[in-house]
Amino acid sequence: MTKNEYTYEIIDNETDARYCAQLIAEEFSAHNPITYFEQITPTYFFHESSWPLMKDMFPEHLSFLVRYRSTGEIIGALIAGDLYLQHEKQQLNDISNMLHSIPIDNLLEEMDNLFVSRDFRQELKSNMVLHIQMLAIRIQHSGEGIGNQMIKAVCDNACNKKGFQYVLAQVTNDATRHIFLNKMGGKEVTIIDPTTWIWKKKDDEFICPYKDYKGGLIPNILIKL
Repeated sequence: MTKNEYTYEIIDNETDARYCAQLIAEEFSAHNPITYFEQITPTYFFHESSWPLMKDMFPEHLSFLVRYRSTGEIIGALIAGDLYLQHEKQQLNDISNMLHSIPIDNLLEEMDNLFVSRDFRQELKSNMVLHIQMLAIRIQHSGEGIGNQMIKAVCDNACNKKGFQYVLAQVTNDATRHIFLNKMGGKEVTIIDPTTWIWKKKDDEFICPYKDYKGGLIPNILIKL
């Protein structure tokens, strides 16, 4: 297939947003290493992670979908938003409300905070750092360069329309890591070993949910646009 057989579009309505969140949930549950390790069902991931995130971010008009042109079918989706807005919302929330039902969501939030407080080394401002949160392509269409093209479309849109200067991403699979590092020129600024990460639950309970995880390290990747 050629790249002309796909269209890359901003997610601009709730119907498409819900469908894309469901697509992400299905693909993450089946194929994302850390989600598969946790044996999370698509329904649970949709309600607890991909849909709340999508619902919060798609109104920013920075998230994208991919359609197969001949059928109109959505075969890929990417959730992205302004890191400044995300960080401001977190600061306004009570710490107890930041505990997620899926541990990886808290791990990634900790990595976001490390980036803002330590790694970025400059004042975070609005429309400055685009945060790519989730990306999924239907497995039947993998290996066709769609992920690379969608990331490029997302970055071009954010840079050209809103003046974003950087992209922050965390990845848990080798294919996406390859895109960000080797095709986009990204740099790893923080690397977390999930097997040693401690999750603080309510009532001061501490557990290590990924101590048997074999999927490797998780980096914060910074890309200059």
